[in-house]
Amino acid sequence: MYVTRALSEYRKNPSELKKPPPEGPNSGVLVIQDEESLTTCCFGLCNETLFRGLPFPQNAALTVIHNYGSHRDNVRRDPAVFIPVLGLPLSSNRYYTYERCGYYSRYDYLPMNFLSDMKY
Repeated sequence: MYVTRALSEYRKNPSELKKPPPEGPNSGVLVIQDEESLTTCCFGLCNETLFRGLPFPQNAALTVIHNYGSHRDNVRRDPAVFIPVLGLPLSSNRYYTYERCGYYSRYDYLPMNFLSDMKY
């Protein structure tokens, strides 16, 4: 069973990452990106689309970018979802990785209200 927490809580208090997940078998923490945790660019006119650092939010449309080739001139983009491993604190940085597929998987960044309104 997962409990949700806001990403802004972990950015304010990084020591919270080391806390164990809630009591009970197969429990974990899902991190949700909220309005406070969004970083801006262009003097606050738009949100930054690159996400740096852990933990990864589970409601963000993330894309893994891999440069390869002799001059690292080839780029491969894979849309992915990162789900924390059950029973481990977020500071362990262990995730199950799934490839996103479907109509909306090609978008690297979707507005927060669009993601929360999607039906699964």
